[in-house]
Amino acid sequence: MSPPVTIRSTLTEQTTVVEMAGSVAAIDLSKLHSHLIELLRARRKRIVLDFRAVEHVSYRDASHLAREFELVRSYNGDMKVAGLSPYIRNILVFAGLSDFLDANTSGSGTLEPARTPQAS
Repeated sequence: MSPPVTIRSTLTEQTTVVEMAGSVAAIDLSKLHSHLIELLRARRKRIVLDFRAVEHVSYRDASHLAREFELVRSYNGDMKVAGLSPYIRNILVFAGLSDFLDANTSGSGTLEPARTPQAS
């Protein structure tokens, strides 16, 4: 049996980094959902999920993760995933989440959502 996932947020000026560790399952996504609701209600709408310490995500659970991205978008927010191992990246891409996987790492080591070009 794999250890439960842990979820912890780090706030920066503009972005909330949600660090996750362990093996992500449906029950853990329920915890993530509650955590995201709290952040969105606190007007924290730029969110990066840090998956550097995530060991496994099943394909079925990855499809549930798509709902969390839609939740954040429904609050006019932006959420990306960063710190993916090639193994987990492949699972998420196969689940159709490739649009949410591009994140940059700033010089300070803080994960930031990728910037979208502004129309001029």
